[in-house]
Amino acid sequence: MIPLSRTLVVLNLMFFGAGLALFVQGQRASASAREVETRLERMEGRLDQLLAQRQGPAVALSGAPSPAPALPADLDARVEQAVTRALQAQASSAALREDPAPREPPVPNARNAEAWARGNEVVDRALSARRWGEAQARELAASVPSLTPQQQVDLLRRLSVAINEGQLKVETRGPLF
Repeated sequence: MIPLSRTLVVLNLMFFGAGLALFVQGQRASASAREVETRLERMEGRLDQLLAQRQGPAVALSGAPSPAPALPADLDARVEQAVTRALQAQASSAALREDPAPREPPVPNARNAEAWARGNEVVDRALSARRWGEAQARELAASVPSLTPQQQVDLLRRLSVAINEGQLKVETRGPLF
């Protein structure tokens, strides 16, 4: 029967290995990932050595079993520190990669109001004609830069619903606008 302390060490090493694999996989996208990956590979190699030492006594050249070397008493603490450092490095590199704060949507103004009215008119005409072609797509695309993101979504939703309900026949090969 394996003592509980050895079982815990082996389980800790297994969980660390799985976490380490996931961490390394996530770090590959960052600029310093290669350095972190190299360091973690060294740590993983060392842990593999320790695990191999704990799995059974080594056989000496004479054929007599030799006792397995003892694991450091502070192994759990060292593994926990290594994982903590790795997670902190991941968190700091993720914070550096985050996108800047989203821009404020444009404030509706006279130009926006005109573009919104023109966009709705294009959609209304297309619904009356029951077709959406290249000319309508170009006309609506000209208005899009002056629209807010929400207005763009609203126009796209109107078009999508009309297409899905069979109210519009799409005759364009490209995007709707």
